[in-house]
Amino acid sequence: MANFETQLIALIDSANEICGVAEKSGRSNEYDGSEWTPAIILGHIVDVDKEVWMARFEMMRQAQSSGAPIPQLQWWEPDAVITAEKYSTQSFEEARTKLLASRESMVSYLKNLGVQERVAAAEHRTFGLITIESMLQVILDHDKEHQASLTE
Repeated sequence: MANFETQLIALIDSANEICGVAEKSGRSNEYDGSEWTPAIILGHIVDVDKEVWMARFEMMRQAQSSGAPIPQLQWWEPDAVITAEKYSTQSFEEARTKLLASRESMVSYLKNLGVQERVAAAEHRTFGLITIESMLQVILDHDKEHQASLTE
């Protein structure tokens, strides 16, 4: 299992890789109403970074800090239709900038966590007992799924 610092680097590397694959995919950035464009995919990842990962990190950290029961989580992602509408007119360059900024912000947050905070836990319906630290692999796996979708 990768150590925490290595996974922080991997979060940045993964965002850069997705951007590179998206740029080289040759896929149009004109949304046709069905298949997500590279910019929409990058926008989705930004939204998931903020609305899922970062929100859950903070929820887990706060529960641990206050002595509250560990949060109970289930799989959730932002609505696909809303995501497509939100990012359908965004340029690829703007999407890339937002994704890289999102990951830098996430890594900054994570770097500031103490060792005890990194093990703040939650019970996830799909993944079982998880910690902030173990969620990093879930994020990287989510990135890989979307990176693969760009080469289909």
